Amino acid sequence: MKSLIHELILILLTIFYYKEQQVHFNGQLETLEKEKEGLLGYFISMVVPDASCDNDAAKTFTTQVKNAIQRNLMSNGQKIIYDVIQIHQNLNRQSIQHICDGKLASAGDEWLYRYIDQPTEIIMEEFHSLWTDVEKSINHQLEREKSTWTKVLNEFFVRMDLMMEAVKIKGAAAQYIDDIFNTTGGKAEENLKNKGQCMVILLYSYLSGNDTPTSYTVFDKQYALKDDGLKLFGKLKRPTPALATLIDTMTNNDQTTDGQKSKGTSMRIASIKNLSAFLNSISTVKVQIEQEFSDIEVNFKNFDKEQYYVKLKDKARGCVEKCPCCKRPCDADHSSIKANAGGEDNKHHCQTGHQLRAMAGFKFEISNEASLIQCEQMTDEKFIVVKGTRKKWTEFKKDYPDWDFNKSISQDKNELQRLRSKFLHVWGKIGQRLCGKYDMVYVKQNTEPILPKPTHYILLLDGSGSMGINNAWTHLLQGVKEFIKIRIDSGTTDRITIIVFDDKATYAFFNEDLKNVDLSNMNFPRGRTDFENAFQAVVNTIENLKNEKTPLDYMIIFMSDGQAPYPAKQLETLLTMKDRINQFWTVALGKAEIQVLEDINKEMDGTFKDIKDSVDLVQAYAEIAHN
Repeated sequence: MKSLIHELILILLTIFYYKEQQVHFNGQLETLEKEKEGLLGYFISMVVPDASCDNDAAKTFTTQVKNAIQRNLMSNGQKIIYDVIQIHQNLNRQSIQHICDGKLASAGDEWLYRYIDQPTEIIMEEFHSLWTDVEKSINHQLEREKSTWTKVLNEFFVRMDLMMEAVKIKGAAAQYIDDIFNTTGGKAEENLKNKGQCMVILLYSYLSGNDTPTSYTVFDKQYALKDDGLKLFGKLKRPTPALATLIDTMTNNDQTTDGQKSKGTSMRIASIKNLSAFLNSISTVKVQIEQEFSDIEVNFKNFDKEQYYVKLKDKARGCVEKCPCCKRPCDADHSSIKANAGGEDNKHHCQTGHQLRAMAGFKFEISNEASLIQCEQMTDEKFIVVKGTRKKWTEFKKDYPDWDFNKSISQDKNELQRLRSKFLHVWGKIGQRLCGKYDMVYVKQNTEPILPKPTHYILLLDGSGSMGINNAWTHLLQGVKEFIKIRIDSGTTDRITIIVFDDKATYAFFNEDLKNVDLSNMNFPRGRTDFENAFQAVVNTIENLKNEKTPLDYMIIFMSDGQAPYPAKQLETLLTMKDRINQFWTVALGKAEIQVLEDINKEMDGTFKDIKDSVDLVQAYAEIAHN
């Protein structure tokens, strides 16, 4: 190395001499200049490592930054999609059907016909319309997210450009890295390589927003950053948190001796030999990298890795099953429950309400009138004709155990009435067209059925002391009042006898017209419970009225919350009158021992209603009244 330096110095002195003496030996001077350039280049290559690999390192590093940004964009984009989808989880069959039902009063005839005849097609059209707005919202947010990361990428290039300008001012770019790091010893070539790694650590520390490190350890060699380098990086503007966090994630994590993870020194770039060449190469690929990132399409289709659209579309299309009574499509979101569709915990239902049966082609026997009845209007004892077979509603429901007919808006009478009004409006628009399709007689309202034969109701009401607990007696009277109202509204000429019992039995009303019954002053005796006197009063009632000109059949409604001896003798007598008793009901209230009540009901071949809370007595008596 010394001989090379000596030779180079000799040539330089000779050239200087010729120029000073203005001796124009052009040939010799030209030869010396060429020898100088060749030898100088060889000398520099020996002192400073070849910097050509810095170009590839710069491209690799810049691509890594772009890829990291792209990964963050994809990750954040998928979170954006997830959050938006969570907001629109109700974009299912039930909610969309509810929206469509809201259009029944104003939509055109053709839309109405298609909605009744091919409801799923309309549902899917509505879904696509709603989804368009959702997708626009997602794409808008994705574009904003891309814009945010574009700024981070732009900032990265700005930081590199500013660093390059700062390095240029210092001059001697090829030796800059060697100049700013001190070492205590070692071979020159080894130190140059190690200092290149120190530069990598310094670069990452700066871009990560960390304090500038002053000491470095590379392959057990110690290096220190000189004041010149410390000042230069200290003056550089610190990166924003977004860029700093991004670069920080690009460093590897090494295990320390105690098993804890710490920031490692193993970087994505092994070594930088010529910082100026490295930074200049980054500037060279800037346009290409920015264009590559700009070309990334940010839209829902490209970011929907979880197939959210397909899943939502399936939810909107919904269940393929239709109500076996009115053919309204099932609107249950079976995917929200981890149970088989139609199973005990995931039954089919029409929670948005059932349609008019005529809309599916159902009509009355004999008259051929289109049936304008909804499933919610059916009660357990009403009859329905299915494929020529006449059966009670209770029997019909048992034939379809995978359906929950109670889960509908029938619980909200006002909402049910509004929906029925809408369906009747639709029927007025397209009913004749449907009647032509199904060969039915078009009517705007069904012919009133023949009124049922009047019934004499005998109500046995428990007036024992326990009925004063939790306002049970008050709730019972409310139930009886509702019962009487329903029977009056039905238009029949029923009669009623009300017997209040504790240890005695007293007539509150005997063989009375329903319209003349006033419960406001009815006595509450509060004694102990005795069933024998109560049923003896029933026997006496039927016996005393056996000679009426127009005898009526009896319906006995026995209500109690207590326990008393079984009235064997009275029931034995009552059974001899069974041909006059049309129905027998037992209403058991509370959690008391009800075995005797069940035995009485079984003996009378009755219908048993087990009521846990007295507030439900109103509903119980209302249901009985509808039979």
